[in-house]
Amino acid sequence: MNAVKAIYHNGMVELVEKPETQETAEVLVVFPGKQKKIAKIGGLFKGHTIDYDSAEADLKQLNKSSIIHLQSETAN
Repeated sequence: MNAVKAIYHNGMVELVEKPETQETAEVLVVFPGKQKKIAKIGGLFKGHTIDYDSAEADLKQLNKSSIIHLQSETAN
């Protein structure tokens, strides 16, 4: 399996990267989940601040791990 980035707009998928193959092939399109904003923090964490840069770095790493996992699952 070869994963490439693409942009979805108005019902069309435009590839940003060129795939390894140019032949007709079955593809899997994965859309990211909706991002949620934290309105306020309550409970035990009421006085704590959120490190958004650290959270973003963690999410990027999770995204990379997810892509690798999906590629390994579809290769088998």
